[in-house]
Amino acid sequence: MVDLSSVGGILSLLAEPEPEVQGFAIEKLLDVVKDFWAEIAQSLELIEQLSEDSTFEQRNKAALLAAQVHFYLDSPDSLRFALEAGTEFNVQGDSLFVNTIIGKAIDTYTASTQAGKTVSPNLLKVVNRMVERCLDDGEFEQAIGIALESRRLDIVKEALERATNKSSVISYCFNMTIKYVVSRTFRDELLEVLAEKLSSIENPDMFNLVQCLVLLDKPEMFVSTMARLIGQGDKQKLLAYQLAFHFYPRASQPFLQAAIAAVNSSEGSMEQSEATRLISILSGKVSQQLYVEFLSRNNHTDPLILSTTKGVVGNNSVLRDGTVLANGLMCAGTTSDVFLRDEKNKDFVRAATDWSKFSVVASIGVIHKGHTVAARKLVEPYVSSDSPEDYELGGGLYALGLICANQGTDQIGFLLNQLQETRTKEPAQHGGALALGLAAMGTASAEVESELTTILNLNSAVAGEAAGIALGLNQLGTANAKTLDDMLSFARATRHEKIIRGLSLGMALTLFNRQEQADATIDDLLSDKDPILRMSGCHSIAMAYAATGENRVVRRLLHIVVSDASDDVRRTASTALGFIYMRTPEHLPNVLRLLCESFSPHVRAGCCMALGIACASTGMSSAIALVEPLIKDPIRYVRQAALISMALILLQQPNSHPKIKEFRKLLPTIISNKHEVSIVRFGAVLAQGILEAGGRNVNVNVCRDHGHIDAPSVVGLLVFTQFWFWFPFTHFLSLALQPTALICLNGDLNMPKIDFISRAKPSMFAYPPKMEAPKSEDKGKVTTAVLSITSKALARQKRRNTIASTSGSTVALEPSMDTADDVFGDKEDDESQEKKEEEAVEPDFDTLANPARVVKDQLAVIEIPDECRYQPVTKDKFVSDIVVLADSTPGEEEELIALEEPSDAGDGSSADGPEPTPPPPFEFNEALED
Repeated sequence: MVDLSSVGGILSLLAEPEPEVQGFAIEKLLDVVKDFWAEIAQSLELIEQLSEDSTFEQRNKAALLAAQVHFYLDSPDSLRFALEAGTEFNVQGDSLFVNTIIGKAIDTYTASTQAGKTVSPNLLKVVNRMVERCLDDGEFEQAIGIALESRRLDIVKEALERATNKSSVISYCFNMTIKYVVSRTFRDELLEVLAEKLSSIENPDMFNLVQCLVLLDKPEMFVSTMARLIGQGDKQKLLAYQLAFHFYPRASQPFLQAAIAAVNSSEGSMEQSEATRLISILSGKVSQQLYVEFLSRNNHTDPLILSTTKGVVGNNSVLRDGTVLANGLMCAGTTSDVFLRDEKNKDFVRAATDWSKFSVVASIGVIHKGHTVAARKLVEPYVSSDSPEDYELGGGLYALGLICANQGTDQIGFLLNQLQETRTKEPAQHGGALALGLAAMGTASAEVESELTTILNLNSAVAGEAAGIALGLNQLGTANAKTLDDMLSFARATRHEKIIRGLSLGMALTLFNRQEQADATIDDLLSDKDPILRMSGCHSIAMAYAATGENRVVRRLLHIVVSDASDDVRRTASTALGFIYMRTPEHLPNVLRLLCESFSPHVRAGCCMALGIACASTGMSSAIALVEPLIKDPIRYVRQAALISMALILLQQPNSHPKIKEFRKLLPTIISNKHEVSIVRFGAVLAQGILEAGGRNVNVNVCRDHGHIDAPSVVGLLVFTQFWFWFPFTHFLSLALQPTALICLNGDLNMPKIDFISRAKPSMFAYPPKMEAPKSEDKGKVTTAVLSITSKALARQKRRNTIASTSGSTVALEPSMDTADDVFGDKEDDESQEKKEEEAVEPDFDTLANPARVVKDQLAVIEIPDECRYQPVTKDKFVSDIVVLADSTPGEEEELIALEEPSDAGDGSSADGPEPTPPPPFEFNEALED
C-alpha cells in the first residue's frame, strides 16, 4: 500500500453492487486515508450514502471513513460521522484525528448540558467511553474535569470512589468546584458529596471540610467537627481554634449565631473553658480586638498630607467634603480621629453644615471600624442628647452602622427604636436605615424588613433611598422572591428617582452570589424601559456572578456597553465587568483594552472603576497601562475615575513599585491646581485617602484563600461606586478594607512576644516615606552695589599686592573662590560616597515583631525561626491573618504582649495607661554658679 500512487481502483469498487466488495473497499481506504484523503473526497457522497444505509453491514466503518475525510477537509461534519461510527471510533487511539474529535465531542456535550439541551445518544456514548478510559488509566483529575464541565455528579462520585490517592483527588475536586463551577445548584450538590467523602477518610483536609460546611450553611455540623477536634488532644484543639479564626470573617452572621447557639447547647461535648474560647472566636470578640489593637499600634497616617490638603481647598464645599472623606479612609480602623478633634481644624470642621455635617459625623464610624465594644459610647454624643440636631443624629446612627457592619445584631433593637422615634426627621431616617441594613447584613430579619418597608411607604426621597439599600443588605444573598417582587413593584410605582436607585441596589444585593438562580430577575430588570432599573440589572449581574468570570454574562455586559441608549447604564455595565473578574483580574485588561478608548466618556469612566475594583491592591502593570493615560482625559469625570482607580490599584504597593512615587507626587499637584475643576480635585483628594487607607495598614482582598468571596468587601465596593450620586456612600469603601496583619496567638489566645524573619530587604516592603514639610526659602544677602571708582581703587590695590609678592614681602592674600569650591566639593563627594556605601550594605532580611504588618507579596518570604518555641499548628504556616501557634515547651514561663483598649479620646492611645514619670527634683547648688 505504501507504493500506491492512486486509490482510483479502490474507489471504483465502491460502485460495485456486492456489499462484500464495498466493505472490502472501505477497509482498504481506511488504511490509506491519511495519504489519499484528497482523492477519496471526490467519492465522499457515495461513502456517506453507505454510512446511512441501514442494510450495509460495514456502515460504521463507512461513517468512520467519512469522518476522517471531513476532518482533513476541516469540516464540522467530522464529529457527526465519528459519532455515527459507534464502536469503530476508538477513543483509546492517540492520533491527531482521535484527539481532535474527542475534544470536539466533550465541548459539544458540555455546551449542551449547560444549556439544558437534549444530548444525542451517540454523543453520550462517546463521552462515557472517554470517561471510562480516564478512570481505567488512573487519570481521575481528567475525569473530574469532564464531569464538572458537563455537570455529571455520577462521574464525580465514581472518580472519588475509585481514586487511589483520595485526599489529593478530593482536594483537586474541591478547588475546581470553588473556582470554576458557576451553577449554584450544581455546586451545592458537589459540596455535599465532597463533605461526605472528606468525613469518611482518614486525615482529611480540615480546611476544605469546614469550608464545605460553611458554604452549605451547616452550623451544627461545623460545631460537631470543632468539638471532635477539641476532644482529640492539644494539637487538634489548636487546629480547631485556627479553623474558627480562619472562617469567622468568611461566614455570614446567621451562620455564626447558629454556631454559637450550637456550642451553648452542646453540653458535655467539650469543656466549659474550651467552649468559652470557641464562642469568643466565633463572636468576633477576639479578632476585632486584635485588629483594632494592630491598626492602632501601627498607625502610620501622615498628618501633613491632610493639613496640606486642608490649606489649599479653601472654601470649596466639594473639596472640604472630600477632605473629610479622605480623613476617614486614612484613619479607617485606627481609632485615631485627631484631625477632627485638633484645635487647628476646629474652624474647618465647624464649617460643615447640613449633609456635610452628616458626613463628618459618619466618618467617625469609619475611623472606629470594628471597635464594637465601645460603639454605642463613641456615637453617644450625637444620638443620645435631649434634642440632637437632625444631621448629627443621622450621621451618628450611620457611624454606628459602619462600626458594627456585619456584626451588629446586638444593635438592631436600638436602631429600630431610633427609627421609630424620628419619623419626621429625614436625615435621621436616612442614616438610621443605612445603619440598620449594615448591622443586620444577611440576617433576613422580618422585623428589620417591616421597619424598612414602613420607611419606604413614607415616600420620602432621601430616607426611601437608604431604606431600599438597607432592604438589600438585610436580605443579602437570600434571593427572597417576595422581597424582590415587593421592591420591584415599589420601584415601578414611585416617581422618586432616589428611591428607585436605592431599590435597584437593594435588589442587586439580594441576588448576591446566586448565579443562575438570579437570571429570571435579571432578565426582567434589563428589559425595563426605566434606565435606572436597567442599571439594577447590571448591578444584579455584578452581584450574582461576582468573581465567577462567566463568559456568558461577560458577553451580555459587553453587549449592553455598546448598545444601550443610556449613558448611565453603559457606565454601570462597564463597571460590572470588574466584579465579574475579581478572582482573575489578570484577564480584565485584555477585555477592556478597546473599551478604554471608547468614544463614550461614560464607558471610559466605567472601565476605570472596573479596573480599580478587580485589580485593587495588585499593582498590576497591564491595568495601570490602561488607566494612566485616562488621568489626562479631556472629560473631567473620566479623570476623576482614573485617579480613584489608580489609587485602588496601587494600594499597599511597596515604594519600589515603578509608579507609586510618581503618583504620590501627582496628587498634591492636582489638588493645589486652582485651575482644575472641582470634581477632578475631589477625585485626587479621595485617591490620597485610599492610597493612605487604614494608617497604611490595609488592603482590598475580595477573594480570600480557599476561593472564598468576602461578602462585605463586595457590598462595600458596589455601594462605594454610588458616590457618583451621593458622597456619603464613599464611607462604604471601609467595608472592603482588611488589615495587612500577621498576628500570632498561643493556645490560650494570648499574644506571645516572638519575632518573624522576612527574607527580603527591609526597604522592599517598608512603609512609604512621609511627606516632607516645605522648606522655608532663604532670602539670602542682597548683593552690594559696586561703584566704578571703587573698582578702580581695587584694581590699584591688586597691582600693589602683586608687586609686593614678587619682591618677597609677606602679604596675606584671600583664597580664591575656585579653591574654596574645590575643597567643599570634595567634601560633598565624600559624603555622597559614604551614603552610597551605607545603602550598599542593607541586609537581605528583616526582623518583625508580633503583631506585624505583612503585605500579601511579603507573606511568601516570612518565616518563624526553627529555634523558636512557637510554631504554626498547620502545614501551610500562615493560612490566615491570625495564626495559632503550638508551644514546644508549655511548662516554661511565657512573655506575653498586653492588649491596650483604644481610648475614647480618639488619638489611638490608651486612656487608662500609666502616667508619665515625673522629672527628678531640682536642687539649686550655689557653689556651681560661678
